[in-house]
Amino acid sequence: MTDHDFIGKKVILFAASSSSPLGSTGSDLATMVGTGDWQEGQRLSSNASAGEVSSWVESLDL
Repeated sequence: MTDHDFIGKKVILFAASSSSPLGSTGSDLATMVGTGDWQEGQRLSSNASAGEVSSWVESLDL
C-alpha cells in the first residue's frame, strides 16, 4: 500500500464480520500510507442486508 498515492482521495474502510471490530486498522493504514483523507470506517454485520449497506453508504454523503 505504501506504493500508492492517496492524495486527494477519500478513504473509508468497511468490513463485514460477525464479531471482529476494525480496531486501529484505519489509523494504522493512514499512518503507513501518509496521504489521503482517511475517514472513520464501519464494521457491518456479516448478515447485513442490502438495505442496511445502502443506508450506511448514503449516510456518508459522498
